[in-house]
Amino acid sequence: MTKSPLFNKGFQNAVLSLALKTIKLRYKNSFLGVFWSMLNPLIFLTILIIVFKQINHIEHFALYALTGLIFWNFISASILQVLTSFIDNAAILKSINLHPFCFPLSAMVAAVFNLLLTLIPFFVIMFFLGYDLSWSFLAFFPFTIITAIFVLGLGMLMGTINVYFRDIQLLWTTIIPAFFYFTPIAYTPELLSENQRFLLKLNPFYYFIESYHDIFYRSAMPSYENFGMSLLLAILSMAFGYVAFNKYRKGFISNI
Repeated sequence: MTKSPLFNKGFQNAVLSLALKTIKLRYKNSFLGVFWSMLNPLIFLTILIIVFKQINHIEHFALYALTGLIFWNFISASILQVLTSFIDNAAILKSINLHPFCFPLSAMVAAVFNLLLTLIPFFVIMFFLGYDLSWSFLAFFPFTIITAIFVLGLGMLMGTINVYFRDIQLLWTTIIPAFFYFTPIAYTPELLSENQRFLLKLNPFYYFIESYHDIFYRSAMPSYENFGMSLLLAILSMAFGYVAFNKYRKGFISNI
């Protein structure tokens, strides 16, 4: 039986080194550092407030929308980083004998670390908007691990296919804006009809964003439906992603 690379100390050190390199490059020569990660959500929040001011009936709309925006950015950006990790690290993959799983995993580790840094300005703004810290916040940590597993699996699945067919990256960047509007970020599911809500729940991102809304906006634990579906999606995503990666990784070097 082949030993998992996760238990190899050299593999672990490589993952941490690559993750730290990604984080350092992101904030190199940046005066505001991690606060830049809040700029995009705040710009979108301003636009959403202006556009939906007259038609939304969500109490503390800014709090609701900002929560959705922060974690939508985390999920969508992380998937893209994992998806492109094999291509982005082609030179390392060709020159150093590293297990290819290092690259998507290090991209995910860097993304989670960046999210934790983003929580600093996020909480400052959230408290300003009226957020009350509750015990439900503790659910953030295990749920973010579930989210990271989902993102890693989906990104690795698409990243593996992308090595052989570069259209996957282009396709993903084309359709992800549609998923933004198909996810309850600027509106609540209750505003939609029952049929529309059924369609909304076909979107896998629905369950993750709604769980974060439960934790931060509703100050409650994620509902059984949202948590259960998120966990199931994470398991399926990781299973399909790793099986595809493991089957086709031998051809990476000759195709990147």
